[in-house]
Amino acid sequence: MHTSTHIDLHAAAVPFNRFFQRGVGSCHAYLTLREDFRDHVRLAQKEIGFGGIRFHGIFTEYVGVVHKTDDGDGPTLNFQNATKIYEFFVGQGMKPFVELGFMPVRLASGPQTIFDYRGNITPPKDWTQWSRLVRRFVEHLVNNFGIEEVRTWHFEVWNEPDLHNTFWTGSRDDYFKLYAETVRAVKTVDARLRVGGPATSKTMWVPDLLAFCAEQRVPLDFISTHHYCVDADLVQSVPEGPMYYRGMKGMVGDVERVRAQIAASAFPYAELHFTEWNSCPAHEDVYGKDTAFTAAFALQTIKEVSGKVDSYMWWTVSDIFEESGLSLKPFTGKYGLVNQHGIKKPVFHAFRWLAQMYDQELPLAHPSARLTRSSTGDVRLLVWNLPEVVETDLGGGDWKTKGANSRDEFMIKGLHGRYRVRVWTVDNKHGNALHAWRVMGSPDYPKAAQIEALRKAAEPVLLRDETLTITTDLALAHDLAPCELVFVDLERC
Repeated sequence: MHTSTHIDLHAAAVPFNRFFQRGVGSCHAYLTLREDFRDHVRLAQKEIGFGGIRFHGIFTEYVGVVHKTDDGDGPTLNFQNATKIYEFFVGQGMKPFVELGFMPVRLASGPQTIFDYRGNITPPKDWTQWSRLVRRFVEHLVNNFGIEEVRTWHFEVWNEPDLHNTFWTGSRDDYFKLYAETVRAVKTVDARLRVGGPATSKTMWVPDLLAFCAEQRVPLDFISTHHYCVDADLVQSVPEGPMYYRGMKGMVGDVERVRAQIAASAFPYAELHFTEWNSCPAHEDVYGKDTAFTAAFALQTIKEVSGKVDSYMWWTVSDIFEESGLSLKPFTGKYGLVNQHGIKKPVFHAFRWLAQMYDQELPLAHPSARLTRSSTGDVRLLVWNLPEVVETDLGGGDWKTKGANSRDEFMIKGLHGRYRVRVWTVDNKHGNALHAWRVMGSPDYPKAAQIEALRKAAEPVLLRDETLTITTDLALAHDLAPCELVFVDLERC
């Protein structure tokens, strides 16, 4: 395939939408106290800079918010660990997107749990005690961080309650009661605090919650939901069934459908937050999570849904993640931007390069490229080649894809003077730690020297670095292999 794109730097620009930077996900709350996990967050903040953080399980037994003793009107509440958790993220410049769950054991109506960390998924046995917990918890956050700070946070009620007996043993109506009780408890502390839901999988229950809140006059500040490209067919309204790759049409369709549902509701100005997304929800999907394909997929999806959603939180920042147990090897198909050793995956560079784009974007006809300019005449260009998926392998093998090399030419008009021209690439072999790990024999427990070698192999390859005096249009051309990413930096000298 050959493309030729003409760009006039004096053409009208639009603001570069950084919705993809407004938040990122993590595993459960207690893991965020690990220092190696925190190093991964520090790395992401240094090189990408996310505006927020969301994770499961702030009310689990590990965090210990409900103590075994009583204090007169209910169980003694203990926010020591919760405070440490949020203090770290606030110190990293991240606004908590507080997922309120799971159910503390002393408040739970049943024993059912999920994941290795045993998050209780049952409704409360005493709604008054649940409301007390939420109110006291939010009061503590306000007292500790200040009301002006906490007003910039979001409070999300539960996680994926539509997945019956997986994340929630109650009915949909039970969830709506949980939502109403929780919103009222939060708003009792301060009416301007932002609360929403339903935090469902596959964009489920959105019109139902909107209708419930309108009918019952329950506040709703935002809609949150989740989606993955490998998932069940939603276009045909079949939420359960075989998993398959839905492509960009599926990802964009999800977002547009939910945005339309909000617009048609009694809450047309409610924010829309996709608080989980990735290529695939399967934990062992190496190709969909750890390869250069993941990076190209992320870039294409972000371009396609730009302007349609308020935040879009990649699931997750790190492979320190134990829903189904910690990783047995350095690369096992978990969701992180970095693996359990903090080694960057190709998708890390997709987010890093997007974060480095300037604030003025020139819309391009090219379907898989973005270009931005600075106020002083610098230019950054990002281009990628996403192949078509033929068949997935969710057990760890490579997916079958169909794609061809793409010859991409860009003719840039409006550059004058001396410029430093630098070009980097990430592909199936370069800037690719998974490939390097396989070449070294896929060791389960790489030694320190091997880990350092993998860190180096994970960095993008610099293809070009020269200084030019530009007096006419600048032509840039590159042959992109399937799954390849190229980042171009034109810096005025």
